[in-house]
Amino acid sequence: MASPTCMRITKRQMSDEHVVSLWLKPCLSDRERIQPVIDQLAEAQGAPRFPPHMSLGSVTDASVDFAPLLTVLTGLSLTPIELDATPVFTKSLFVRFEISDQLAAARSCLEAVPGFRSRRTFDPHISLCYGKPVATKHLSSEIDRLLSAPVAFDRLQLMRVKLPVETHADVAAWTPIESFAV
Repeated sequence: MASPTCMRITKRQMSDEHVVSLWLKPCLSDRERIQPVIDQLAEAQGAPRFPPHMSLGSVTDASVDFAPLLTVLTGLSLTPIELDATPVFTKSLFVRFEISDQLAAARSCLEAVPGFRSRRTFDPHISLCYGKPVATKHLSSEIDRLLSAPVAFDRLQLMRVKLPVETHADVAAWTPIESFAV
């Protein structure tokens, strides 16, 4: 694994249609609580499975020193506040989290990075599916459990994402770049 200070994302690696999305990934025990819900919803949709993650933001055409951000993220744990749904493909069914002081500091740290970009207001959440969910009633107790305990995050995952994300094929095309412990 490359050192955070050595990770470079150059114009050659990224086109205008791609960004580097920074995902916060839950620790193993929380992933094991969330992943089965994502998997069952994906199966019902005929959609690709994806790992549980919370998008912190994106950068494009940047040489980034992630060390300050990793320091701020150390020990991050967030409290879920609600299950919500929207007509937006990437926010169709999700668990929303409170914005703690630590998370706000991490987001501010990322916003200061050259090449930071954001298309929408920061709304910390973990998506349970992309696109309209199919049959969620049989998962109601599992979904309720997702709201019952804080989620600890232990990794920062950099993902190459082509924009816009509007289809399951777009989701399937996401590519991991690098991962860092926090």
